[in-house]
Amino acid sequence: MSEKKKKPFYKRWWFWLLAIIIVAGVASGGGESGEQAQKEEKKETTETATTTTATPKEEPKQEDKKGVVTKEKFEQIKDGMTYEEVVKIIGAEGELLSETGEKGTQFHTVIYQFEGDGTFGANANFTFQGGKLVNKAQFGIEDAAASKVTITKEEFDKIQNGMTYEEVVKIVGGEGHKISETGKPGAPDHTVMYDYQGEGELGANASLMFQGGKLINKSQFGLK
Repeated sequence: MSEKKKKPFYKRWWFWLLAIIIVAGVASGGGESGEQAQKEEKKETTETATTTTATPKEEPKQEDKKGVVTKEKFEQIKDGMTYEEVVKIIGAEGELLSETGEKGTQFHTVIYQFEGDGTFGANANFTFQGGKLVNKAQFGIEDAAASKVTITKEEFDKIQNGMTYEEVVKIVGGEGHKISETGKPGAPDHTVMYDYQGEGELGANASLMFQGGKLINKSQFGLK
């Protein structure tokens, strides 16, 4: 009896079953890896977008007013200050306009002018006597709060000498524009002048002078 011939291994059923299992495993693994890679890429993109969105923008810097007298600087400068203290607040040297008397004496009087922040030609003048500030005055320096308040002829007529600044503000409805100040607040000789834009003719205005906390003079132009 002849011996039965064996089939090659690649023609046997168990070989093809094993091959199918291996192929299926590789395909499954590759799909999972591709899906995982997509998930990781999407996560990185989301994190990058979140980081970019969360980064705060830098605020633009406000224009430096160094060397120019603003309304705020004008208010900071007080009676009795030295020229050096005034220069430190403003941030620049002033222009010498006038000088009287001998340096180092109590009667030595000097007036300096500084550029102002406001309308064309805006400026501030500071008078020093004996090395100390005795008067400050300004022209054209912008004051946003005061510029919105106007005075009528009727309001002007209600204002009487002897009134306090607070009483005047109540009648007019707002703060005036401080244009000059001499002396220290609370002192009998403390003198302050305020200006109001007026309702009426072109350039209408009213000026009010207070001394020792009381109104001593009022004047107006073009009010109606």
